[in-house]
Amino acid sequence: MNRHSWKAAVTGGDMRQVYVAEALGEKGFSVMVYGLPKDPEQEQVKKASSLKDALENADLVIAPVPFRKEGRIQGQDFYIDLTEENFLKYLKKGSLFCAGGIPESFHKKVGERGIRCFDFLEDSFTAMENTIATAEGAVAQAIIRSPENLRGSLCLVIGYGRCGRTLAGYLQNMFCRTMVWEKDREKAAQAKAAGLQALEEGELPHALSLAAFIFQTAPCVVLEKEKLKYIRKDTCIIDIASLPGGLDYPAAQELGLSPLHLLGIPGKYAPKASGKILALAALGKLSESVQQEGAL
Repeated sequence: MNRHSWKAAVTGGDMRQVYVAEALGEKGFSVMVYGLPKDPEQEQVKKASSLKDALENADLVIAPVPFRKEGRIQGQDFYIDLTEENFLKYLKKGSLFCAGGIPESFHKKVGERGIRCFDFLEDSFTAMENTIATAEGAVAQAIIRSPENLRGSLCLVIGYGRCGRTLAGYLQNMFCRTMVWEKDREKAAQAKAAGLQALEEGELPHALSLAAFIFQTAPCVVLEKEKLKYIRKDTCIIDIASLPGGLDYPAAQELGLSPLHLLGIPGKYAPKASGKILALAALGKLSESVQQEGAL
């Protein structure tokens, strides 16, 4: 299949979707968009009049990241036909459907109709690339929210997964005194090998009491009430864990702390870069699918 004959649809979501559409247009795709927050500025991109109009001829469909937010598809509040039922109804057999956090039930139903699914949130390339935007957004908010300089400050990063690793590296390069708490011994060893101060379990309470900035990146609740008691009221706390977050928010409020739960960072702080990452990941998956079909 000639790339210039490929048709794509970009539907719903945030500003990342605008840049996804523009990136696909630049690659020679004929792109239909629907339910975006802004019209893309690219001659290959056209606005659809409905979800059906956008989807029915599309070989590649890129839906929001995350696909659903508070039980609804992003954009559904303003475009009422943006529903799972309509996606199932209008997606073309043989097409590739891409989104973030695709529900298992939806994945199964489209699979039964001969439609392939690609979940951005399960792709290691996309996840790793997006840690840059996540780290920069967290650092930006820390600078905005604190009266202190970040440079030279004592920072604590909780969790040393993809996001924690990138964020700790940023802080280290900004000459922050950076501590890392990670329960996984192998990851903790990696932090130590990177020149960071890797804490033992028993050292966490004291570190919480000293840190001027705390970045919670672990995908679970680490800072329950007993640990929150060690944190000073003027400490800047940035939590980037997915819902419901990585700390006990009612307890934090009770203790006079002011944590910021920062969600959807790539879409808010670096939508253009993040949109290009999503487009590249989708194109890679599409190319892989075409090659597999050709080998059959």
